[in-house]
Amino acid sequence: MSMNSQSLRELISAVRRCKTSSEERALISRESALIRESFRSSSSKPRDRTRNMLKLLYISMLGYPTEFGQVEVVSLIAQSDYAGKRVGYLTIQMVLGEDDEVLTLSENHIKKDLAGNQPLLQSMALNVVANIASEPMSRDMLDDVLRLLSSPIPYIAKKACLAALRIVRKIPDYAEVFLQECSNVFQCNDQAVLLCKLTLVNQCLQQPETEEFVKKYRLAANSAARLLKKLVLSPLATTQDVGGVADPFLQIKLLQFMKLIGSGSPVVSEAVNDVLAQVLTNTDGSTKAGCAVRYECVKTIYAVDSDEALRTLGISTIGRFLISNDNNLRFVALQSLLEYAKRDADAVRANQSTVMECLKDPDTSIRRRALELIVALVDKNNVRLLVPDLMSYLTECTDDTQEEVVLQLCNLIEEKAPSAEWRVEISMRLMKVGKHYIPLQFATHLIALVSNETKNVQVMAVTAFWQAEESSVDGTHYMRKAYLVAAVWCLGEYADLLVDGSGVSGEKLAARIAEIINNTEHKLVKAYGLTALAKVASRYPSAKNVAFSVFVSYKTSFDCELQQRACEYKTILESFEEEAAFCFDRMPPVTVTVKEGRIQIQPL
Repeated sequence: MSMNSQSLRELISAVRRCKTSSEERALISRESALIRESFRSSSSKPRDRTRNMLKLLYISMLGYPTEFGQVEVVSLIAQSDYAGKRVGYLTIQMVLGEDDEVLTLSENHIKKDLAGNQPLLQSMALNVVANIASEPMSRDMLDDVLRLLSSPIPYIAKKACLAALRIVRKIPDYAEVFLQECSNVFQCNDQAVLLCKLTLVNQCLQQPETEEFVKKYRLAANSAARLLKKLVLSPLATTQDVGGVADPFLQIKLLQFMKLIGSGSPVVSEAVNDVLAQVLTNTDGSTKAGCAVRYECVKTIYAVDSDEALRTLGISTIGRFLISNDNNLRFVALQSLLEYAKRDADAVRANQSTVMECLKDPDTSIRRRALELIVALVDKNNVRLLVPDLMSYLTECTDDTQEEVVLQLCNLIEEKAPSAEWRVEISMRLMKVGKHYIPLQFATHLIALVSNETKNVQVMAVTAFWQAEESSVDGTHYMRKAYLVAAVWCLGEYADLLVDGSGVSGEKLAARIAEIINNTEHKLVKAYGLTALAKVASRYPSAKNVAFSVFVSYKTSFDCELQQRACEYKTILESFEEEAAFCFDRMPPVTVTVKEGRIQIQPL
């Protein structure tokens, strides 16, 4: 390969022909050395500098260091040759960052081009300001950008708006300056320029320092409403058309403008309500552009003080997104309905059946969002219907979402239960299907609830637990820590209610508790089980043999607490019968202190 410098096209071809990374590095190293030597040469022509800078830009795009030649950018944008300036400005935006010193060296030349009268040079300089202007550079370019905002050339005015956006983001205090300059924004005849200026105005109005200007811009509410109505009702109002929707980008910016000036203003809200309704009813929702306009319209409806009928129409519009085949639309719809459910839950519930169908969607993000929305819609009136549906979903959902579903169900049952009987019944079902995801706190709260309820609820609870234990159990039954804790506690505490009501013998009850103790690996379940066995044995002498056999086996346990319980319980039952009757009597009602807010439940 010749050591002479080659053209950009030849360099690209040579890089593509390289078969290994080392061969490519060697090629780039040689070419970089030639470029460096050319930059140092005093006889190099402007055209050569331009060609070398293009190659340097390509090398930078490949990821190789190019700092040695970046200062030459200043020379390129300083020359009068348009082609060289264009490459120089392109390199500044592609290679440099806002903190590079070379950008500071280029400021005078950029400012000179902005102050000139050549639109092509002005547009390139504005591009640099819009893309990489630093805070000091934004301060220096402010006056020129302000002047060019009023340029009669639409191309320059649009570029100036983009540069102004960058300045406002870097220095929010300048938002007031640009709002003052754009006060007659709706008098602009070019819709492309109007779109850019509205984007700038919306950005400025979001700054906390511009609250006074929000009041001034509210005077333009009628102008914005007239223009939006014209776009919606007159398809030929503009040459910009996307999927049959007239200039959807401008429509969205107008809606955002209405949202900013209408929030907290009943007068503006009343002025824009009619046009918002027309946007919803006349925009074609079969295209993505139409859906985007409708979505932004609903956001505006909820930001301003709209009436109930308009909000209901907005939710109905968002609800129709749920039946779309586009996952993005369905996700946006679920997210929006979740936000609106806090304000208009009844209107959102009209889409309840469709949201339930979203729980079966193969997309995980949609399933999670649908779950959050269903939970938000649950109240004491529909909890009996929705919680069983969610439990059915729990048995069908994938392992990665089961934990979250269980967490939501636990909180729902504790917060929205319509009655104690329902809570006991549904809690038992959940603890069985929820497997090891059920938190222990859920079981302890259920125990506290049962202990504070009437005898009827206690009989129902202990009978239900016994029936569940009598039925066949699978291999994972003894892994359900929360369920087993609640079960052995109820069976031991209310053994007399079970024996008297169902005719179960004390010996049979003790045998079942012993089976749980011997088969589970959870220390807490074993401890609860030993106490339950002692309670049953103290009330029914026929159960003592079963209880003593378990106590004897745990007298040699390596766990100190289990060993201590077994020894003490056996001694009390054998030698102190009267004291045993007192010690193992029914406990007083259990109290559980819950911290403020929802209980944060962690899987076991």
